[in-house]
Amino acid sequence: MLSKLHIRKNRTFMRIQVAKNMRGAFSMLELVFVIVILGILAAIAIPRFSLTRIDAQVVAIENDINNAISTIQREVFSQNLDPKTLTLSQVFTLAGLSPSRWVLQGNAIVLGKNSTPDTQNACVQLSIANAMLNFSVTQKADSTLCEKLFARHPNSGKTIPLNTSNAIF
Repeated sequence: MLSKLHIRKNRTFMRIQVAKNMRGAFSMLELVFVIVILGILAAIAIPRFSLTRIDAQVVAIENDINNAISTIQREVFSQNLDPKTLTLSQVFTLAGLSPSRWVLQGNAIVLGKNSTPDTQNACVQLSIANAMLNFSVTQKADSTLCEKLFARHPNSGKTIPLNTSNAIF
């Protein structure tokens, strides 16, 4: 027969073993807290990431336009081109605009996506008439990109002369 002391030692040993096994795992409450914290962080980070991406797109579009203006003016002077005879296709080529971001559509160069007009962000247009490059931004309520561009350029319809150098955008 087993003595009471032997049974007590055996029970104590088993409790120690169970306690050791429990220390190696996380409790359900700890896991729930971690999931809640990750959810809160994701709820904060995802909108901020989206806004940062749109801000980068706004800057890229403005840089494209600034580069287009200076490149076209440089080419007009260096190649002795008549700015009144420039076509929109020539402007697109001379400006070095990326076909993945800009496309020719009708009488204007518009924002594009994968070489097709971007209907979601159809608010920016570049056109040419009488040796002038016309830049316009229209307000579009359902596009955050258009709203930001319009806020930065509220006077839609800037006209930049191509027959003078150092035009300011």
